[in-house]
Amino acid sequence: MLDSKSEEETVFVYLNPNENGDPYDLQVCVYQDRKKAKYYTLSGKGLTLYENDTPIEFLSLGQWLIERDSYNHIKEKDFFKKFKKWKFMRMWKKTIKHQNRMKAQNSLEEKLFMLQDHFSTHLAKHRTYMIEMEKQRFIDPCITGDTKSIEEFADAQVEKTENIQEEILKFSDKCRENIRACIAMVLSELRTRIVSEIALDEERKKNNPI
Repeated sequence: MLDSKSEEETVFVYLNPNENGDPYDLQVCVYQDRKKAKYYTLSGKGLTLYENDTPIEFLSLGQWLIERDSYNHIKEKDFFKKFKKWKFMRMWKKTIKHQNRMKAQNSLEEKLFMLQDHFSTHLAKHRTYMIEMEKQRFIDPCITGDTKSIEEFADAQVEKTENIQEEILKFSDKCRENIRACIAMVLSELRTRIVSEIALDEERKKNNPI
């Protein structure tokens, strides 16, 4: 197929890269069907690579045949034959692990409020109030050592109960105020974020009216 008519004139064919990705499995084409971005010419002297109709690289026919045979020999080995499947499986496993890690991270961020700046301070304060409330006692154990009559003991319990009720109301007010402050802070930041996003969208519309 390839032959030299004379020293001045050489017979050659045009070749396009194959879509299968094999750099040596080239497809013969006519001049009009060549892919101008990248194509080859092959003659008895060698192979020339063209990009945008400009010669870029030349290989002698013997050197190109040696490289082609070496490539075909190497790609028949199991490692290279299975490489694409192995790479696909590896990327698939990596993607699945990443997705599972992100799901776990999002779940922790949603449940572990103590790790979020919006809630950590207020949750710690609320927990402090609950611990202080738990320390309160609803009865007067009379640990002073004084001897009391039944009437005096009953009066002491009534007084203790009233004091405890007042303390519980105070703790309740503190807790409500703490929760209101937390909600106000979260809504304020959310409002700021929404305003910022609206401003950003308006800016994008101005820069890209289409």
